[in-house]
Amino acid sequence: MVNPTITTDIKIQHNYSVWGSPFLLENESGYQNWRKSKLERYSSSNPCKIIKISSHGNLSPETLAEFAVQLQTFNFAFYEIDLTSGTFSPDEFLTLGHQFGLNRIDGNLGAESNGVTQLSVVGSSDKRSRYIPYTNRALNWHTDGYYNPMSSRIDAFSLHCVNQAGRGGDSFILDHEMVYMQIRDTDEELLVALMDSGVMVVPANISNNQVIRRAESGPVFIVDSETGRLNMRYSARPQNIGWKADELSKRALNLIREILMDSEYIAKLKLKSGQGLVCNNVLHGRRAFVDDESSEASRLYYRARYYDAITFSDDISG
Repeated sequence: MVNPTITTDIKIQHNYSVWGSPFLLENESGYQNWRKSKLERYSSSNPCKIIKISSHGNLSPETLAEFAVQLQTFNFAFYEIDLTSGTFSPDEFLTLGHQFGLNRIDGNLGAESNGVTQLSVVGSSDKRSRYIPYTNRALNWHTDGYYNPMSSRIDAFSLHCVNQAGRGGDSFILDHEMVYMQIRDTDEELLVALMDSGVMVVPANISNNQVIRRAESGPVFIVDSETGRLNMRYSARPQNIGWKADELSKRALNLIREILMDSEYIAKLKLKSGQGLVCNNVLHGRRAFVDDESSEASRLYYRARYYDAITFSDDISG
């Protein structure tokens, strides 16, 4: 078994001092420099590039450099495990995450004791069946853990496809930094509304008169107070979520919905068995799916959520 505690001192993303962050509205020159660089990288890169890695997920410096380019550009990267020598275990999945500096795992309700959640369709008697990830229904646009309190904010997550669906189940993904850019280029006042601490309210999760999770409110966009990097909390679900009702907030939310409908930066890919995704909690969703009745193996994914962000230093990608 691969040691799941392996770590690396390689860092994977630009860290800004908070005052030098391009995501601060008062830093216009920093934003324009970042915007120019971001768009140049987007125009010369493929968001759906799949990086091949070894059977146990151990990454060479050259492979880490490939990931660095994708992650610096898109905030997400796809990979494919060489499965010729066997299966890819949950422990190996965690070891892969450690190599990106992902160590502080979120132990959500459906997770195993190691923090990995195994996502598959469950029966109606299973209490998890009330949550869409455990059904074959479509998942609308969201970031992971948007209902978490700010003290346990999800900064990154990873997915690994063990068994793909027979039909459907395609993923759609959008870098949250590109949504920020499109909003800022339209009207900076809308970002002010989306950074308000009360713009998004998630009601308490109550089951059988027990409070599973208390109500949470917070902003959509957060500029990290230590690194200056951008985080986004969002869900497009029409129920069980509330929004601030002033006109500026309404305009801002309508613009997000418009962007999610037809942004040219949306990546679409159906993960196959052995393929996966690592990302800085980008916006994502999936189509509904149907399992292949002729196969004994139904759709199964591993998922891990982290309180860490993937951060690469500038020199790793050359």
